[in-house]
Amino acid sequence: MWTLASLVSTETLESLWLSLNAVDPVIALSIVFVLLFLAGCGLPLPEDIPLTFSGILLGLPRTQAAFGGFWGAVVTIGVLCYTSIILGDLIAYWLGKRFGRAISKYPPFRWAMPGHRIDRLDRWFRKFGSWTVFFGRMVAGIRFVTFAVAGMSGMPVRKFILFDSLAALVTVPAWIILGYVVGTHFGQILEFMSTVSTTTWIVLGACLALFFLYKLIRRKRKNAEVAV
Repeated sequence: MWTLASLVSTETLESLWLSLNAVDPVIALSIVFVLLFLAGCGLPLPEDIPLTFSGILLGLPRTQAAFGGFWGAVVTIGVLCYTSIILGDLIAYWLGKRFGRAISKYPPFRWAMPGHRIDRLDRWFRKFGSWTVFFGRMVAGIRFVTFAVAGMSGMPVRKFILFDSLAALVTVPAWIILGYVVGTHFGQILEFMSTVSTTTWIVLGACLALFFLYKLIRRKRKNAEVAV
């Protein structure tokens, strides 16, 4: 029976892992900072991946050596990721405060801010107040529009920073810890993956593809209903 190990050799995976260990942590974290900042500004970039990658970097001996040990690396990576995210979110808030709904007419913001989504966030702000920012940060795909609508609604910037920061205290460590666990248990993960048959991986991949297709069709139907 085919396994994942028959498709991707152990030697190849070990080579990739060694290459990752050779990455300059300062350069890698600089790229992470830029990606997280741009994601906050509205570009369609998932912030979860850079955060997880930061956690993987944290587990590398070279990263820890570069920042004075494990805890020095923890503080450096945590502050860098946290700062870049909050700065990007503030840009989204400022854009909403400065341009209002007009921002939704221009790319790359048009994809994230259809009129019905702005209206929904308006209702959430009226119902839940500042906590909308807290919970909006938890959900990929609506973060930018949540922060922009916070600016449109006239939410005070200090209150925005407070609730956004509280939410980031949950999401940032969670993804970094996940990456750290993956990085420090890479060998065990590979060993487990090699025991799973290729057929199982194909079935799981097909299920995920069907799920995302269902979500896409459902979203298009909702958009069509709102347009009517």
